Amino acid sequence: MTGRPLTGILLAFIVESAHWTKLRWDFDEEDCGRAWQLTTIAIGLASLLIYLDTSLINAMPIVLTWLPPLLLPMQFVQSYGLKDSLPVNTFSFLAKHRRRRNLRLGLSGSVIHINFGNLYFVTILMGSTMGTDANGWFFLPGIIVLTGWLLLSASGSRPLALFIALSVAGCLAVAGQLGLNELQTWLGNRASGRSAFDPNSVSTMVGRPGTVALSPDIVWRLRPAPNTSPPALLRTATYNNYGPSSWDCRPSTDKHFKDLDTRLFENDPYFILAQGTGEQAQLQAVGKNLPRFNLRGAASAETPLALPGDGASLRDFELDGIERNSFGTVRVFPKHSVIEGTVLWKGKTSPENPPISIADLDIPIPEREMLKGVVNELHLDAAPTLEDKLAIIRTWFQREFRYTRELTISSSGSVFTKPTAMAQFLTMSRAGHCEYFASAATLILREAGIPARYATGYAVMERDAKHAEFVIRGIHGHAWCRVWDAANSQWTDFDTTPGTWLETLPPKDTLKQRFNDAVKRLREDFFLWRNRPANRLAVTLFMSAIGLGVLGFVLKRLWKSKRRLEAEKSFIGYEGPVIRTPLHALEAQAEKRLGPRPPGLPFGTWLLRLRPGLRASNALDEAIEIHQRLRFDPAPPLPTEREKLTELARQLESEIKRG
Repeated sequence: MTGRPLTGILLAFIVESAHWTKLRWDFDEEDCGRAWQLTTIAIGLASLLIYLDTSLINAMPIVLTWLPPLLLPMQFVQSYGLKDSLPVNTFSFLAKHRRRRNLRLGLSGSVIHINFGNLYFVTILMGSTMGTDANGWFFLPGIIVLTGWLLLSASGSRPLALFIALSVAGCLAVAGQLGLNELQTWLGNRASGRSAFDPNSVSTMVGRPGTVALSPDIVWRLRPAPNTSPPALLRTATYNNYGPSSWDCRPSTDKHFKDLDTRLFENDPYFILAQGTGEQAQLQAVGKNLPRFNLRGAASAETPLALPGDGASLRDFELDGIERNSFGTVRVFPKHSVIEGTVLWKGKTSPENPPISIADLDIPIPEREMLKGVVNELHLDAAPTLEDKLAIIRTWFQREFRYTRELTISSSGSVFTKPTAMAQFLTMSRAGHCEYFASAATLILREAGIPARYATGYAVMERDAKHAEFVIRGIHGHAWCRVWDAANSQWTDFDTTPGTWLETLPPKDTLKQRFNDAVKRLREDFFLWRNRPANRLAVTLFMSAIGLGVLGFVLKRLWKSKRRLEAEKSFIGYEGPVIRTPLHALEAQAEKRLGPRPPGLPFGTWLLRLRPGLRASNALDEAIEIHQRLRFDPAPPLPTEREKLTELARQLESEIKRG
């Protein structure tokens, strides 16, 4: 279920071979403690490496899937030791030291023992449920079959009743699985409706009172080339159709994504962001003189890249795919959970296609009269150039409006109310956050006859001098306007949000935030370092050396334990004549259940350990009594006693085989 069948087969072979071999070691409490120390160290290192490779939420299920191989040392001690249980104080540092203190002081105390195989079995089931293949329908029948096999081998009776009970349980499980799938889908839809990125539609807080809250966690890290400045804005998506509290892309035919596979030459490392350009423009998009920056961050399938509005090309990103729509949104399908590459910009090209004449000038009917009044108030028609119009609008917003994250405007999110949320913002409250300013600027420009769109992304504003990079956080999320410059045939960024919005950002220089930033950097930097081709060999050799060292230590301890056990057997072994009885035929089967008989333990006493697992315990007692009489009673045995013992031994052997 975890997608690692070879690991599962190897573990099964190691654990189950204990039933087929007589190989055993005499593990004492110190050996159990060392095995547990090795196990905890392995779990800690594996958890750290997995956490560095992925997020905390994803790391926990992955660690659970690796618990069976990580707990193998403890199960090995259980399976190949001379005892059928392990002391509980092995797993507790305090309990172990308390026992040592009691022994030193001459105090007695009971030690609780457990069969670790039961815990290992539960761990295997728990790990398999976390596997990538456990969501399929093969998992449930597999669990039912294994459970039936277990119960049938344990009871050996009423197979029909067991089949009926498992069938009913299976039907209930199927119903529960269907219900869980529906619940997961519903929760996923709810979550996606609130926060997931949608390249075709974005919900805003326009008309919704409340406080704008954004995460201070790092999203991207940007490192400009030497002696260059970074872009002020990084766009993730653009939209052109305004609704009461949302923006989407229209018409639908223009929002479809297409593979971004434009290459100048075969095996060329560059992705040209603008589609449909000539060879000269493509050469210009990869020019050596273009400013560039390194972009690094976590990514998953369909993650939008944060790119400048005039981005030219990309290179060095390890991707399974990259797509772009006509609105300039570029999304990636990364090979790994962390990506890094180079972005070139200012190449006089744009990922965004020219405006759509109708859609990029459309204004909802309820907003037209109000916007016409705003345009007349600003005398935009009298401004001779686009630059003059943009300067008038920017000055107006900076002088007459106030930025705030505490929103008070209330309006319907599904239909235009009267007055609309935008009318309240432009004519009454004149206070809001970036979504208000970006939406208002877009609609005002359209009323003035200039194609404009609504853009979302991030503002690049926080420089980390220590690491020579710019940090882009969730709190830097921003919205602005994209304006069509007909004279130069290109889209340009137009941000009307007052600069005071930077002063409203929550403080980031806290102990908690510094710790989170350090962990984020460590995870991403380690992941990228480990996956670089030049470092993979070094990592493999280092991990192999650690594995071989641990294996050598374990083999040395096992060899010493085996030699000690053999020395004890030779020292206390009995070399005189032995009278064998039919009961000795049980020894091979009993060893599969109990392990080898410890030196000095009488055969009959050793067999009595089988009693908890036998239904016919009286037969075992009778067989041991006859066995003892045949071996040690000086009186001649009765003719029927050996026959009786042979029949009892055959009966006991059959029951032991059934489990």
